[in-house]
Amino acid sequence: MKTYYSTDDENYCHETPGDVFDALDSEGRLVVGTIYWEADFLPMEPQQALNAAQILEDANERGYELIGEAWDNPFSVPRDAQMELQNLLDAWAAKHVDVSHYYTISGKPRQLKVTDADLPANA
Repeated sequence: MKTYYSTDDENYCHETPGDVFDALDSEGRLVVGTIYWEADFLPMEPQQALNAAQILEDANERGYELIGEAWDNPFSVPRDAQMELQNLLDAWAAKHVDVSHYYTISGKPRQLKVTDADLPANA
C-alpha cells in the first residue's frame, strides 16, 4: 500500500506532505488552515477494469440495440457461468495485461490541514 497526497482531493500526485507543501507554496496557498488530503492506494488488479458482469451487461445492451424488443437477454447467465467467464478473463489478463504501474484508492481520503509546524522557519 502506498500513501499519496493531494491539494484538491482529485489529483493524488504528491508522494510526501513536503511535496504538497511545496505545491501549496508555489500557488501562494501555504498558510495555516489550508486543507489537503491523503489517501491510501493499492496496485490495480486487471479485473477491476475487466469485469465479467459488465461485459455480459454490455453484450445484452448491444444485442437489444441490434435486435430490439425481440431480444430476450441471452447473456443473462447464472452466477457460476459468470464466474467461469471471470476466471477466463483473469487468466487472459494475467498473460497479456500489465497494470502494475497503476494504483487505485483504498478506503476514504483523509482531510488534513496545514499547521504552524508545517510552515518553513522563515515564513
